[in-house]
Amino acid sequence: MDNLIEVPTTRRYSTLGCRSKNIKAVWFVFHGYGMRSDTFIQEFDCINDEQTLVVAPEGMHRYYGKGTNGAVRANWMTSDLREYDIVNNIEFLNCVIQDLYDKGISNDVQFGVLGFSQGAPTAFRWVSQLKVEIGCLVAWGSDIPKDVYLDNIKRLKINQSKIKLVIGSSDEYISSEKVDDYIMEMHEQGVEFDFHTFEGGHNLHAETIRYFHARLMDDGLEY
Repeated sequence: MDNLIEVPTTRRYSTLGCRSKNIKAVWFVFHGYGMRSDTFIQEFDCINDEQTLVVAPEGMHRYYGKGTNGAVRANWMTSDLREYDIVNNIEFLNCVIQDLYDKGISNDVQFGVLGFSQGAPTAFRWVSQLKVEIGCLVAWGSDIPKDVYLDNIKRLKINQSKIKLVIGSSDEYISSEKVDDYIMEMHEQGVEFDFHTFEGGHNLHAETIRYFHARLMDDGLEY
């Protein structure tokens, strides 16, 4: 018989940029399957400036990339005890944002959230219960979890966060037919979003990141 207990844990998040009174924007960025926060965050060096802090939480599940040694990788959850992982991830992320406030982040900063691949569902589940206003919410190379957009309250929250769906033109995991079907379903379910694409596959794209960042910093710019 399986038994479950609650225990305190230690989790990691990486940052890029300095915590100062000059910070106007904070981006929470969520890595995909088999990645790590300290390497994934380097993809956002394209928006590294004196007014921006990038925060990359790391998934709780770690494993060796090759057998029993080699590079350590991380993921957000598996199918085993999935519902508990969802709750634990949200609690962890709430602690991260509170840690930022405790260390002096202003209440007036603009928050952006970007989830890549497996990180997108975790990002959207977190945002859907946040009291903090999110100025840009990006699902990149992924879909939005049904348990979020089929829930009226959670859908309302994410719809207030300027959702962006980004798929590379040659993403090897998401066919063009799947993209079309998904866009249609999102519209039918009342999800309000803008669709963006770029020349590339299942990867990030610096120019698109800068595009979103500029509009988070200046709400007057159009998407």
